[in-house]
Amino acid sequence: MKVHPVNRTALILAGVAVLAACFGATLARQRSSPAAASATTQQADLQRIDQSKVLPLEPQRVPEDFGKQAMAHVEALVAFGPRNPGRQPTPGWSRQLEYIAGELQRAGLVVQRDTWTDRKELITFTNLSATIPGKQRERIVLACHHDTKCTSGHADPSHNFDFVGANDGGSGVAMLLTLAPLLRARTNQATIELVFFDGEECLDWNWGDGSRALFGSKRFSQRHRDAHLLGQEPRIAALVLLDMVGRTDLHIQEETFSTLQLRRVLWSAAVACGHQTHFFQRAEAASDDHKPFLDVGIPAVDLIDLNGNPHWHRATDVVANMSPRSLQLVGDVVLTMLPEIERAYARSGD
Repeated sequence: MKVHPVNRTALILAGVAVLAACFGATLARQRSSPAAASATTQQADLQRIDQSKVLPLEPQRVPEDFGKQAMAHVEALVAFGPRNPGRQPTPGWSRQLEYIAGELQRAGLVVQRDTWTDRKELITFTNLSATIPGKQRERIVLACHHDTKCTSGHADPSHNFDFVGANDGGSGVAMLLTLAPLLRARTNQATIELVFFDGEECLDWNWGDGSRALFGSKRFSQRHRDAHLLGQEPRIAALVLLDMVGRTDLHIQEETFSTLQLRRVLWSAAVACGHQTHFFQRAEAASDDHKPFLDVGIPAVDLIDLNGNPHWHRATDVVANMSPRSLQLVGDVVLTMLPEIERAYARSGD
């Protein structure tokens, strides 16, 4: 993902953008263009939430051994080594896909595979997903990416090293796998879909314009947009993205591309659970797998520990620098968010 730091100048410009967005909001709605609406939303949402305004959420707790279970998944994934696709994908990439599918099936879920070859890159990618029925057909998507950054074959020798992606890739996958049986046993108001995106990491070392990244989330969101418009599948009401959520010194930043109201829900859930010291002490926008959803008009929030993370795309992103406690408290917060997201976003029964 690409980072977009927030500073004073940016906040001033964001304030100007908010006024401009308000002035042109009616025109934007009349155009009904997902791209235009997304641009307006992203400008406005660069503002930070007011942390004093906390929603009265009921705290939910994952089981006491949740963090240990999630860490066991991380250890299993890391044992596969690098897990990146490519014209010659690493062996760990294929082994990880089988591992994820097997764990979802163990939880009693039916796994869907979407495998395709990108025509430009000539690389084959695979998204995995599993659906947990709810009282309403509208879906809330909980997602992560399963690929790891490719750290071999780059022109700059400093970009070539052993990288296992314990946090960046492993933690999100582990969280969804550990949440799966809990969500299956839960009474869900909305249908819950667990999605494991491929190709999040940029094929180039540097992000550039992002055209060589986010392959899986771009495909998933665009296919959903088309299918929903044709009446072929129910609406995705909201996306919750988990990316890098297991570092020992955990800090989930306020990711400022994320939908403002969903950020309020996330912060309020952290406060309700007593975990707020690990959340929103810093703010930064990050181009991540939630951006393609925002671009087609789907509310989304990114739980990501990127700002100030010393292990991001470094050889030190290993199990030793992760903590079951971090995974445990993120699990609490996600479960606490869900009822409010269902109430606020999954309402029509579509």
